[in-house]
Parts: sequence; C-alpha cells; structure tokens
Amino acid sequence: MLSRVVRFAGTVGSAEAGGFIYLPFNVPEWAKTIEVEYSYRGLGPGECTVDIGVFEPGPLDLIEAMTNFRGWSGSSRRSFYISESSATPGYLPGPLKPGVWHIVLGLYKIPAEGCAYEVVVRVSDAPRSGGQQLRAASNVCRKRGWVKGDFHVHSVHSDGDSTLEEVAEKARERGLDFVAVTDHNTHSHIAQMGSGWVGGVLLVRGVELTTYRGHLNVYGFLSTPEFRVRSYKDLLRVVEQLRGRGALISVNHPKPLGPDWEWGSIGFAHFVEVYHSVWGFNNYISLKKWDEELRRGHKLGLVGGSDVHKLKSDAGVSRIGSPTTWLHVDELSEKGVLEALLRQRVFVSEDPSGPRVMLQLQHGQTLYQLGDSAPAARSFAIVRVDRGEGRLARLVSDSGVEHVCKVQGDPYVERLEVDLRDRAFLRLEVLNYCEDPWDPYHRENDIAAITAPILIEHQHENCPELSELARHHAGG
Repeated sequence: MLSRVVRFAGTVGSAEAGGFIYLPFNVPEWAKTIEVEYSYRGLGPGECTVDIGVFEPGPLDLIEAMTNFRGWSGSSRRSFYISESSATPGYLPGPLKPGVWHIVLGLYKIPAEGCAYEVVVRVSDAPRSGGQQLRAASNVCRKRGWVKGDFHVHSVHSDGDSTLEEVAEKARERGLDFVAVTDHNTHSHIAQMGSGWVGGVLLVRGVELTTYRGHLNVYGFLSTPEFRVRSYKDLLRVVEQLRGRGALISVNHPKPLGPDWEWGSIGFAHFVEVYHSVWGFNNYISLKKWDEELRRGHKLGLVGGSDVHKLKSDAGVSRIGSPTTWLHVDELSEKGVLEALLRQRVFVSEDPSGPRVMLQLQHGQTLYQLGDSAPAARSFAIVRVDRGEGRLARLVSDSGVEHVCKVQGDPYVERLEVDLRDRAFLRLEVLNYCEDPWDPYHRENDIAAITAPILIEHQHENCPELSELARHHAGG
C-alpha cells in the first residue's frame, strides 16, 4: 500500500480575519483517496472559527479557480475524504488529478490574540467506496396553478442533519410541493439530485453563497459559485458572472443575527428573503431594507425561507415550511418554479396552513396581478384573504400604510380605492398581532402573510451597480 502524510501547522492574527490561506500538497498519480483532518484553537478570549475546503490543481484566482473546486465543509466537520467513487458530503468524488492541490482555510472569526491551526493530509492508493445516491421517484407531478414550498433548506451536504431523502420526507409531511436545497458553498447535493423528484416532492437545486459579510441564495446555477469575496467590487464581479449565466440571486436574511448583510446595497439581486424563519426573528428590519431598495427603483422580488438545519429534532424555532412561499406556476418543475418566482406572482405565509392572500389592482378594464407594473393613477385594490378571519389586513405602499381592515369572514374580499399617482409599489399584509397597525416596521407587529408588490410605473434601471460595472469593463 502506498501512502503519504503531509502536516501543516501555523498561526494567524486577527488582522487576517475574513481572509483565506492556502496550503499546498502534492497528489501523485497512484492516489485513490485523500483524507484530511484539521483542528484550530483561539490563543485568547473571543470567538474563533476556521472553515475548510479544497481545490484540485489549477489557478486560485477569483472565479476562475471554481472550475477546480472539490468541496467545502465550513466549520461543521473536523475531517473529510475524497476518493474516485465517493466522498464526504460537501465534497465531490471523482478522479484525483495528479499535481499540487490546495487546502483552503477560511478565517471567519479570529480572536484578538490570534488562532493556531493544524491540518493533516493523508494520500493513499487505497480506494474508498460508500456514500448515498438519491433514489429519484417516478411519481413526477406536473400540476399547474398555486404551489407551495420552502426556498432555503440545508442538508448533510453542509451543516444540516438530514439526507436529501429525509428532507423530501419532512417536506411531504408538511404538505409542501417543493423545497430548494441550498447548502453552503458546495454543489455536492446538486450532483446527487438527478431529476430532483423524491416521494412526490420536487427538490430545487440551489447553493447558499456564504461570504463572511453576507449570504446569498443562488438558484439555476449548477456548480459552486465563487464565495471568496473580499470587497464589494469582488461581489459585483461574481454577481455579473452568475446573472450572465442565467442564475437567480436572493439576498438572505439582511438583518441582525441573520447573519446580517454588510456589503451595502442589495439592489443587484433578483429577490430578498424578507420572511426568514419566524417573523419575530428581526424580519421587520429586512422588510424595511427591502422597501428602501424598492423606493430607489430596484425591482427586488419577495421570497421566504425557513433556513432550517435540524429536521430531526424540534429544537429551535425553525421548521421546514415555516414560512411557506406560494407561487403560481405554469408547471411544477424546477424551471416552472424559478420562472414563477421571477414573475413574482408570489406571497409568503407563516406556514403551510397559514393565511392565503391575494392582491389585484383594477384600473379601468385592466386587472393587474402581483408582480405586474400598474399605472400611476387612481385605482381599486381588490383584497382577498383566506384562512385569516379575525386578523388585520393592511395595504402598504412606499408612503406607508394606506388602509387597515379587520378580516371578517372566510374568504374575506374587499375592494378599496387607492391613489397611486405618487407611489412606487403596493402590497398586502395580514397580521396576527399588531402593536401599531399604521407603522409598517414596528418590531412588535407579527406578520402572518405578505404579498409581492405590484409596482407602480417602475421606470428605473433594474441594477445600476451592475450597469456601471459593465460600462467600466466595456471601456477597458
């Protein structure tokens, strides 16, 4: 048996926090398996977190290096392996290309007195097998109309506790039609999905692009997006690449303890995860940030996600499907789900059995739906609420709360006159509890359901940051 062991040990200072270091090791032609163990400890008080991943031979440049990416486990594992036929979840099995590989350490949190790390790499000619392959079901459902799901769920491929089949089983128990699996900085789950249909539930392929200053969910991009972002300029380069390849981008939980979004404007994205986990988890801050971007003319859509990691216990507040994102699809397929999300015929409810809400605008003989752009004029808002009796409904624009109504009856339907001549958008909310119904961002208001906006003569550029960057590149 042939084998080789390489050890790395070193220290990093707090000034290096948020950066990455690379540890090179050689993989010979006879290699069949790479095994890695690592540890780290803070050299003083304060939080210490060091992430880990690996690249096969090739450049380490931003974006370009991702073609050589073989996996990431963040700080959720202290060891992993990669072989030709299997790998630890989060890592990609396959041929082990001879040459210089690199362990990448992500220096997420480093205390003031620094951090010590140790990495041990073992390369051997002993093959390993194992791992799970997803058993795709044949009962594919092609229904159209309103469907419900969760756009932010984790599995064992990052820091979740459940396999893809277990995720699908929990989603089915909750009555969901689809779930987006969005593991951190890896696409090893995507490589297992196949058709994505498991037990009558559609698994939508996604990745949570996890930087040290904010998180993004990326849909419709089937490899790992670049996550080694150190500046806003880096971020815009990555976004430009992703959008150029048809990916849809959502800014996740831009609020304290989300963790928060620290990169500045979110106007480059397609959506904002306004409703994250339970509403009381600081979502009023995300709501306010979303409205601020809408006022600036950015066409940012609405999405909801549970961000659930632990499906096998009732610990914590997060549950799959809480909240639930409803959308109107032409076909229940990954393509149909993402197209519907982009159209924004969407509302988010607190859970699968929560209120169902609908808002339309009638101007003359024309009826405008969620996600549409309507004229800046006097119009009638048609409000419908199902399963919301006894709650409050309110119409909210960029100028504040326009109307407040008590939901009486099931269904509840109301036709309200609105003057939209100087408005940018209009949406509908239903509240379980309301400390102040006329304050759209009161921290004690508990929102049970919220619609995507109807935009009012929205004539601004969709993404001025990207347009400016594109002009810069065109000019050399």
